[in-house]
Amino acid sequence: MIYIVSDQKQGHLSQSRGLADAIARQIEVEIHELDDGQVPAMLSRSSSGEGIILAAGRKACHAARQMKQTLNLPAIALMNPGWWMRRQFDLCVIPRHDGVAERGNVIQTEGALNGIQPADEACHDEGLILLGGPSKHYSWDAAGIQNQLNAILDRDSNMNWTATDSRRTPESTSSMLQSICDASKGRLRYTPASQTPRGWIGEQLSRCGVCWVTEDSVSMVYESLTAGARVGLLPVPRKSAKPGRVVRGVESLIERGWVGTFNNWSDGQALPADRPPLAEADRVAAIIIERWLTTSLNA
Repeated sequence: MIYIVSDQKQGHLSQSRGLADAIARQIEVEIHELDDGQVPAMLSRSSSGEGIILAAGRKACHAARQMKQTLNLPAIALMNPGWWMRRQFDLCVIPRHDGVAERGNVIQTEGALNGIQPADEACHDEGLILLGGPSKHYSWDAAGIQNQLNAILDRDSNMNWTATDSRRTPESTSSMLQSICDASKGRLRYTPASQTPRGWIGEQLSRCGVCWVTEDSVSMVYESLTAGARVGLLPVPRKSAKPGRVVRGVESLIERGWVGTFNNWSDGQALPADRPPLAEADRVAAIIIERWLTTSLNA
């Protein structure tokens, strides 16, 4: 049994689901989701169990710690639960850019885990554009984004594009994106984030060989890399001249040649290709199976 403890934040839940699904691809296992608020009632009915507990986010990690203590099950925290809680988990799966060193119960990953699968038959004449918005680390430049998108559409008339935004995207940028779509003569399809069902991004990444992502949308950058797409970054202004952990993570991807930048692409450089897709969820799943779920392996 895999217990996923959720704090109802979609970004956190998608990490736990991505890891649980990766485990389920390797062994036969049952997955049960419960909100952090449901944990006390569950524990009042049971004092034992089997399997593991997955949690992402501080509230979910507090509830998962309670489950671990009561049910005596291994508990895995996704993301950094805080230095004082890390020792209370059997395993902490933490993105490399957080700067937490690997040790017995800490594994570093390239970005947050996700449920994206490598795209085996992606088309290189189909592209995806993913726009974010202002965040803790980035501000926004709608005019700059518009110029970048127009340049991308103008570069290759044989490319067809699908675009979406996010809940952080300013309304004016969404309207601008719709205007570009209307003027594109069918070469750009725009679906607002509010109209995309669960799994929509994964479906698009399974068929699009090229992906442009605004620099602030770090999770979507790693999802695109997991799909195996050629990834380009659309720059947006940074709030601080001194890069924080998230910005340093993006810079590391550029330095290692995993993603390209709009400026380099404009100067004639091709987006990085021939890089194997990330498979971090599968890698972590194998470690968890070996440590705690070996008896569940299929014959």
